[in-house]
Amino acid sequence: MKKDKSYYAWLRNMLTLVIILLATLPMLLVGWTSSNYYQKYDEENTSNGLRRLVANRREIISLFLNNHREILEQLMRLHNFDFLSQQENLDRVFAAISKSGVIVDLGVIDSSGRHIAYVGPYKSKLASRNYANTDWFQEVMINGTFISDVYLGYRGVPHFVVAVSDPLKRWILRATINSEIFNAFLRTAQVDPKGDAFIINKKGELQTPSLLNESESQIKDKNIALSYHEGTLVRTANDTVYVSTWLKDGDWLLVVKVRRQKALETFLEAKSINEIIVLCASIVIIAIAVLMVRFIVNNIEATARERAVLDSQMVQMEKMASLGRLAAGVAHEVNNPLQMITDQAGWIGELLDEEETEKVRHIEEYQQSIQKIRQHVKRASSVTHRLLGFSRKMQSEKTAVDINFLIRETISFLENEAGNNQIAIETQLEAALPAIMTDAGQVGQVLFNLLNNAMDAVGKNGTIHVGSRQRSDAVVVEVADSGPGIRPELINKIFEPFFTTKAPDKGTGLGLAISYNIIQKLGGTIKAWNREEGGAIFTVILPKNNLGD
Repeated sequence: MKKDKSYYAWLRNMLTLVIILLATLPMLLVGWTSSNYYQKYDEENTSNGLRRLVANRREIISLFLNNHREILEQLMRLHNFDFLSQQENLDRVFAAISKSGVIVDLGVIDSSGRHIAYVGPYKSKLASRNYANTDWFQEVMINGTFISDVYLGYRGVPHFVVAVSDPLKRWILRATINSEIFNAFLRTAQVDPKGDAFIINKKGELQTPSLLNESESQIKDKNIALSYHEGTLVRTANDTVYVSTWLKDGDWLLVVKVRRQKALETFLEAKSINEIIVLCASIVIIAIAVLMVRFIVNNIEATARERAVLDSQMVQMEKMASLGRLAAGVAHEVNNPLQMITDQAGWIGELLDEEETEKVRHIEEYQQSIQKIRQHVKRASSVTHRLLGFSRKMQSEKTAVDINFLIRETISFLENEAGNNQIAIETQLEAALPAIMTDAGQVGQVLFNLLNNAMDAVGKNGTIHVGSRQRSDAVVVEVADSGPGIRPELINKIFEPFFTTKAPDKGTGLGLAISYNIIQKLGGTIKAWNREEGGAIFTVILPKNNLGD
C-alpha cells in the first residue's frame, strides 16, 4: 500500500505539473512575446515623440536667433551709421525693439572696435570699452554676422550677443540678448520632473543652466555625444534616454535627458497590469489543475481499489468454492465409513442380544462400547453434515435464509478456536426472527469475518456477544466484543480496502472491505462504533424484502 500511495502521489504531482505547464507556458510565451513587441513599439513611439519635441525646440531657438539677427540687419538697412551714432536716435530705436525684454542693450561700434553709442543698463561699464581685440569683433568683421556663446563678459552677467556689420565692414550694430529666454524654451522640453534639458557648446560648457541646477562637472556625461551628428540623435544608457540636436550651425548642442522609466511610463503601467493578470491567471490555473488532478487521481485510485477488492473477493470466493467442494468430498468420503461403522455396531449389538447373557463374559462392557461407538459416529456425522451444508452455501444464490440458524452455524465453526483462547461467545437471538431472501453463503462469509475480527480484537479471556432482532423492514445482526475498541480517528477508514491495524502477517485489510461490498450488494448496510462499556460493535442491517443485486 505504501508503494501504491507513493505511485499515486507521483502520478498526482506529474499530472499537476504537466497540466500547469501546458496551460501556463503558452500564456507566458504569448505574454512575453507581446510584451517585447509592445515595448519596442512604445520605445519607438516615445523616441519619435522626443525627436519631435527636441526638433521643435531646435526650430524655435534657431528661429529666435535668426529673427534677432534679421532685426539688426533690417535696422542697418533702414538707418545709416551717422543716424544710429546719435544717442537720441539709438534710444528711440532701442525703445521700439526692446519692448519684449529680450534685447537687453544695443550698441554701435566703429571699425576700430570703439563704442560710438550705447543704450542699456551697463552704460557706465561698457560705454568706453574697446572690442578690437575680442574674438567676436574679429569674427563679425570677417563674416559679417556673429552670435556668441553665453558668457559673463565685462558686465559679469550671463548673456550672449548678436552682432552684424555693414557690407563694407565700416561699423557694427550689436545687441545683447537675455539668455533667460532660452530657459523658458527648455522648461517646456522637460517631460520628466527628474529629467533635464540644457544647451552646451562644443567644449561642453553650459549655455543655459541645468533645469536640475547641476553644475558643469555634473552635467558632463560620456553618454552625451559632443561629436557632430545630423538631425536628432536618441541614445539609451544607464536607464536614461538622451535626445540631442545641434543648433547654431553646429556650435550649440541641445540635450534633453529623460528617465527610461518615465519615457516608458504608459507601457510599464500596462506591463504591470498584464503581469498582475498573468499572475492571477496562473494562480487560478494552478488551483484548477490541483483540484482537477486530485479529482482524477482520486477516482483512478478509488477504481483501482475497487478492482483490487473485487479481484480479492473473486479469489476469496474461488477459495471458498474450492473449500466447499473439498468439504463436500471429505464429507462424502467420511460418511461412507461412518455408515459402515454404524451398521457394524448395530449388527454386533443384535448378535449380543441373541446371546445368553450368563454365557458371554463382559457383555455389559461390550454394550457400553457399542453405545460409545454410536455416540462418536453421530458426532462425526453432525460434522460431516455441517460440511455438506457449508459446501451447499458456497453456491451464490438467493434463498429463504434463517439468520439465527446461520449465526449458530457460523459460531459452530469457531467454537473450538474460541475455547482454546478462553473466549466466551454469547448469543441473544430473537426467537421469532423471520426468514429473509438473501445469499446465505455471502452473509455467512460476512458473519465469519466479523466473528474472526472480534476474536482477534479480544485476544484471550474475553467475551463476544452476537445478537439478532428485527425491525419493521429489516433484520439486524450485532457483533460486539470486549476488546480495546477502534480509535476514533480510524472509525471512518476501517471499511476502506487494504486498511488494517493488524500486523502485516496477520491481516490483508480486505475482510471488512469485502464484507462492506457484500452487504451493499445485498441491499443492506454495515456500520461500526465503540461501545460505552468498551470494545467495538458492528451492526449489519439486511432488508426483509431484499432488492439488492
